[in-house]
Amino acid sequence: MKKSDIPYAKTRYIMYGIILLYNLINMGVIVENFKNGEENYLCAVNMGCIVLADLYLLYFVKMADEKNYYEKQLIALEQQAKVQYEYYLTQTKKYDQTVHILHDVNKHIKAIEGLYGAEQGNTAGEYAAEIRELLKPLIPVQYTENPILNILLTDKESVMREKGISVTIKVDNVNLNFLAPIDITTIFGNLLDNAIEATEKLKGEKYICIKIGSYHKMIVVSIENNCNEVKWRNGFPVSNKGKNGGIGLLNVQSSIKKYDGDLTLKNDGNKFAAELFLNS
Repeated sequence: MKKSDIPYAKTRYIMYGIILLYNLINMGVIVENFKNGEENYLCAVNMGCIVLADLYLLYFVKMADEKNYYEKQLIALEQQAKVQYEYYLTQTKKYDQTVHILHDVNKHIKAIEGLYGAEQGNTAGEYAAEIRELLKPLIPVQYTENPILNILLTDKESVMREKGISVTIKVDNVNLNFLAPIDITTIFGNLLDNAIEATEKLKGEKYICIKIGSYHKMIVVSIENNCNEVKWRNGFPVSNKGKNGGIGLLNVQSSIKKYDGDLTLKNDGNKFAAELFLNS
């Protein structure tokens, strides 16, 4: 009866119900034996043993349920750490590219100056445009006032375009600085990774549309993509990642709850949408 913060699983309720029903029947039979006056002391011992066995069984069911809960929490945390690790690996790679470009920047400047000195302005302009394109992936687009989200969206957009996915990003004038950096990478990283994974398998048109806006005092985020047929289980799309599939969405839900938010997943034909609301 001790209060616990761990939510009860459905199987736990079922097991408790079965144990209760079994005990009521068993003790009813024992009470009948008491009434008949048959071996009263043996019936009393039997009832005492049943109570002790039931207490142990209830404790075992409780511990098994809590063990399963904590195992899921551990997997969720490991998945979250993996998202963070992959994100920082991307940043390390970008840093290496930046160092490489900066190493040669003097050569590029001298080359452009030489072209202008030789009155080859058009060639110099083309050369400068090439350098600009080279630097473009390294400069985060200012989608919002939140630098972490800007970097993440810039990185994911680059990945999408490499995979031939058409990207649309629409961000209203919203303030997302109330979000913790780890929650930004968890929420947007997981949802965008899921969208990319579902979309890259398609043949023909591939698209992902990201919208971030506000509704009253809430932040509204919508991520829509086209996909193949989606199978559902317990309100979540079935992942093809095996035993640990779907943990990313559990992480997303956990982060959203910190801001009294809500996540809705929708599927209409070949369209899939994740919509979330966050209280700022």
